[in-house]
Amino acid sequence: MKLDLGQSNHPTPASEADSKQPLRTDGVPAERRPFLERAGDEVAAMFGNVDALGRRQRDEAVGDHSGKGPAGDSAFDARLLADVTDRLTQDPKLDATGIRVTVISGSVTLHGSVITSADKALAEKDAQAAGAGHVTNNLLVG
Repeated sequence: MKLDLGQSNHPTPASEADSKQPLRTDGVPAERRPFLERAGDEVAAMFGNVDALGRRQRDEAVGDHSGKGPAGDSAFDARLLADVTDRLTQDPKLDATGIRVTVISGSVTLHGSVITSADKALAEKDAQAAGAGHVTNNLLVG
């Protein structure tokens, strides 16, 4: 493998490794390149080699993407909403009748009112325990 650490900003002909790989319909290699080739491109990209950077970006596109849904996955948000609502409802220390819950892209927002500041903190703790990545607590006390 030839390692080019030059500052080339113009396209060069495809290397032998690139031409041997089978391509998907979108032109991305169908399988990962050997470790040493990827490591060499990592170093070359750090020194500004744009060709190596392009190969690195193609390598990232080849990885395992199972479980990665589209942004704003409404099914995940619906499950999280149900989990947070269930946890708030099942907590024996909390009266959750005045709490409204919204979920957008995994971020939970608590609206409404509770009786004490301890209830406000407990509601936020319950939302985090249900798996919320971020909780915005807009509950009013009183």
